Amino acid sequence: MITEKDLENTVIRIFESSQMPEYPYHNLAHTESVVKHTKEIAAYYLLKEPERFILTAAAWFHDIGHLYGDMQDHEERGVLIMEYYLQSEPEERIAAISACIMATKSPSHPKDLNQQILCDADTYHFGTDQFRQTDILVEKEMEMRTAKKNPHWHKDSLKLLQQHVFFTDYCRDLLTEGKNQNIAWLESLV
Repeated sequence: MITEKDLENTVIRIFESSQMPEYPYHNLAHTESVVKHTKEIAAYYLLKEPERFILTAAAWFHDIGHLYGDMQDHEERGVLIMEYYLQSEPEERIAAISACIMATKSPSHPKDLNQQILCDADTYHFGTDQFRQTDILVEKEMEMRTAKKNPHWHKDSLKLLQQHVFFTDYCRDLLTEGKNQNIAWLESLV
């Protein structure tokens, strides 16, 4: 039986052995943050096993595909990597983890609470002070990965936040005011 600690150790090993350069945003720190927020939101909803395991596994593997190719289709690669490492798990569990990972593909259309929780954990920083740092890191990563500077970065970030929705009541209640402050901050920059 695979444990949450096994998941953590596996994903950390994958990040540490990657031949790709470390990205400013899509890195182990981001993954650990998503895992932390996934657990926080799941605890609020009093989720039990196996939902907690499904969510934790999806959080650990949701962006691992960035280490093996372009940004496009990193979710699909993450699913394949997760399936390889968790092949001993029941098929239904693998399918549920896969669905959660795929729900984070933009634009997100989560179909159940587990998928909503992972999507909200992935964008949790949109409603916190951390956004002002993460936005800079994402911009640096985009420049690094595309070899292009985006002269409209703040305008594009503003549009992203304005179109974004938190799916869970928990995140809407907790993070909407912070997201509105980040929108105001971006408006001051454009």
